[in-house]
Amino acid sequence: MGNFIRHGDVAFGLGSGAAFAFGKSKEGHTVITPEDKTSGDYEKWGDDNRYPQSFMRALKLNGAGGAGLRVLKSTHYGQGFHLYIDEVSEDGKSDKQKQSVKAHPEIGGFFKQMKMKRFWTETIADLETFYIAFPEFILSKDYNKIVSVRRQPAAKCRFEKINETSGLIENVYFCHNWESSTSIDSDYVQKIPAIDSYWHAEQIKEYCKKKKIHKFIMPIFYPLMTETYYPEVDWHAVYHNGWMEVANSIPEYKKNLFENQLNLKYMVYISEEYFLRMYKNEWDDYTPEKKKEIRDQLTEAIDDHLSGNKNAGKSIQSVVYKDLNGEWVKGIEVKAIDDVLKDGSYLPEASAANSEIMFAMGVDPSLLGAGIPGGKMNTGSGSDKREAFSILTSLFKSKREITLESWNLLRDYNGWPEDLEGGFANTELTTLDENPTGTQTTF
Repeated sequence: MGNFIRHGDVAFGLGSGAAFAFGKSKEGHTVITPEDKTSGDYEKWGDDNRYPQSFMRALKLNGAGGAGLRVLKSTHYGQGFHLYIDEVSEDGKSDKQKQSVKAHPEIGGFFKQMKMKRFWTETIADLETFYIAFPEFILSKDYNKIVSVRRQPAAKCRFEKINETSGLIENVYFCHNWESSTSIDSDYVQKIPAIDSYWHAEQIKEYCKKKKIHKFIMPIFYPLMTETYYPEVDWHAVYHNGWMEVANSIPEYKKNLFENQLNLKYMVYISEEYFLRMYKNEWDDYTPEKKKEIRDQLTEAIDDHLSGNKNAGKSIQSVVYKDLNGEWVKGIEVKAIDDVLKDGSYLPEASAANSEIMFAMGVDPSLLGAGIPGGKMNTGSGSDKREAFSILTSLFKSKREITLESWNLLRDYNGWPEDLEGGFANTELTTLDENPTGTQTTF
């Protein structure tokens, strides 16, 4: 196998043996070595190649998971993308000076045309859901400028298998409806060159010129551990270990129980002795039809007496007889039927499952108005929520640095000011005595 570099277990490659890979010659210049052999097939995502679709189908049925993911996406985005210049104050501290996009007409025009707010939102959605995103870049005719960028949905992208000769993942395949049998030769599959996210702008520019590439995808992803192609998202553990299935199955069980149970409150027993004593010798002379009519009238009278809010608390009287054996027999007996739903069966399990899902996602349940199983099950105080949100926000720096790789490429490739940094502003919750709005914005 040729020389290449693996980042995690993903091999994009570097060196003389890589397919148009980059290295340094003795003269210090970038060298490109051609190699045309490719794998010609893609790596399935999941056993049936539809893992993202199957996971999203389960997630859409889970309120806690959907709400938790919404919190992660919103926290990641914060107050949105901003430009700033990082200066050093007199006391040696970092002083981030916010820059208006309008002060940079070329950048402002690009952002407006490409709807960059939407691009960031969509990219963050993929990163938070699948830990990987597939931004697509389009170059000018002379390869000197990136003229367009858009997000290709992660769930619809598949990696080409690593080229065994070069060690490269050279292409990404895009399809709206992947199946295990989908062929890369299908008219519905688009082949897009892949670029290593470790390459810098000049390497990418020279590579694209040499290969005559005007459109490419530069995958960005959270750090891989043992994976080779697609990240195994840690919080997806609740999907694999069954907690999400538990949470999703209980509402379905309850729904079927409500639909199929007999909604009865009382069981009424009427002894045959009651009719014999009430109608005496006449009862034996009645036709079956007459007896049925009498029974129906009595049943309706009892039902009217016991049902309805206005009859709440009413009693019913009935005589008691001795039968031929000398045993006391109740003429009419009314017994209440136990409500199988009154004890909230399986609701504690549902609560525990939903909390497990939020814990796996790293979202404090108090942020969503939920308590902790085994605790007081309250929703937490305002300070609890504020601290939970502050802790969550502080964890997003490393994630945002991955997201900003797209900005770094745009800036460096297009020759925009190199001291111009990009970042997502945080929303910090405060008390009203500190700030009348209860929030403040920081980088």
